[in-house]
Amino acid sequence: MTESYQRDYSKLAPIILDRGYKAPKVGKMLSILRAAGVLSTTERQALAVDVGSSSGIFAQALGCGFDSVLAFDIDLGALRDGRAHSVANVHPVLADSQQLPLPDASVDLVVCNHVYEHVPDALRLFDEIHRVLREGGTCYFGAASRLCVVEPHYKLPFLSWLPKWLADRYMRWAGRGARYYENLRTPWGIRRLTLGFRCDDYTIAVLRDPEKFSARDMIRKGSWIERVPARIWRFAYFLLPSYILLLTKSGPRFTSTGNKVR
Repeated sequence: MTESYQRDYSKLAPIILDRGYKAPKVGKMLSILRAAGVLSTTERQALAVDVGSSSGIFAQALGCGFDSVLAFDIDLGALRDGRAHSVANVHPVLADSQQLPLPDASVDLVVCNHVYEHVPDALRLFDEIHRVLREGGTCYFGAASRLCVVEPHYKLPFLSWLPKWLADRYMRWAGRGARYYENLRTPWGIRRLTLGFRCDDYTIAVLRDPEKFSARDMIRKGSWIERVPARIWRFAYFLLPSYILLLTKSGPRFTSTGNKVR
């Protein structure tokens, strides 16, 4: 059975509305999109969409590169915050990620940054992303791994490793809430979401050159992570806590029911 929606997430985690907290993450996204040639400093594209945008901080950063940017979320409080800071061509919209209110092949860029674990059905989310992207369009996908030792939302060791019934008890015991809603996937489960896309993995490139990719929010200067050779990270890839993937629509995608997503 499909799980219920996780509504009003900004009340559970108000830090996601903090523009100072989000600024380095926005800088990293822009650096990667520019390095990949997806975002140009001289040419504008028609439409970008930020799925699970919260207050639209990522969407607002894309405003300079697109004629229009839609910031979709179901969190009314976060959308109100976004409208208070929005710019002319960035539009916060109440919308369901499981049924995006857009025509087929109408979007140049989708941003889906640390959202997949918060929706009722992550496969359906990516069916919708594939549907609305034009052929050759790109999805910027930031994805946390279920195998991270310290769960990224509640900072509890091994929380995401546990079966749901035990994770719920752990949450209550730790005083972090009554239920563990999030559905993190293993690296292999994350890759399953990307079927029907060409996948360019920027994770190791960012680890290798955090200055180039504005990734000091992930890798502090002089930290042990920075000193580990890239070849080691390739070997231990499945142990990394999160991944940064650029997904390009490059062919058909089939849903779990066997239907083709255009």
